[in-house]
Amino acid sequence: MRYIIYPLILCSLCLLSCLHGSGQQFLTGKIYKANSTEFLISVSIHNITQQRYDLSEEDGSYRIQVVPGDHVAFSSVGYVADTITVTASMLTAAYPVYLEVRAQTLKAIRVGEFSNYQLDSMDRRKEYAWVYNHENTPRMAKDRQGADGVGVTLNIFRNTSSAAKQRIKLEKRLEKEEEDYYVDARYNKDYVTKITKLKGDSLAEFMRRYRPSYEYCRKAANVDILVYINDSYKQYMKADN
Repeated sequence: MRYIIYPLILCSLCLLSCLHGSGQQFLTGKIYKANSTEFLISVSIHNITQQRYDLSEEDGSYRIQVVPGDHVAFSSVGYVADTITVTASMLTAAYPVYLEVRAQTLKAIRVGEFSNYQLDSMDRRKEYAWVYNHENTPRMAKDRQGADGVGVTLNIFRNTSSAAKQRIKLEKRLEKEEEDYYVDARYNKDYVTKITKLKGDSLAEFMRRYRPSYEYCRKAANVDILVYINDSYKQYMKADN
């Protein structure tokens, strides 16, 4: 009898597990810049009720586990955060989210020892603290100094292979995006326009064609960037003539 009961128990547990898994519900959709068709990548999606997190993908799409009644927050540096209460109707089709651009009070200036880029970088680090903070036990607060900024963090990962792989993937993605932000800060439209006088499609094509690498920008002084843009502009004009 003992040998019959054990398999029955195991089958029952498997069945319950499957039934539980099949009951999972997800809020899905795309995240856009308000009043625009431009989608937003790496927006933090936080299910406040269940303490779940995720990031929007490179095409702006998102997916997070929820149940009706959950409170879900969408936030990204440079945009006004938005929090919604999930309803059953939101789960029947894609639910689009639109984030308003935050009013910029600091433009092309320095605050103390930090440039705008550095301030934004610290804000991004705090925004994604849930990715970087991955110790074994959950923790609600941790002060971080220097370039990491200071903010409330919450660990959602455990030392399981799937969680570790997810964290590593997200960290690599955020690292690449941070490198792109840095290049954008050193090689921005206003600065290139001032030097080349290019505008519109010509400016966009020039910036795409001669975009410097992250490694170069890290080593280059301001005067090096200036010379690089000037030399690239001469090549651009010669190629178009």
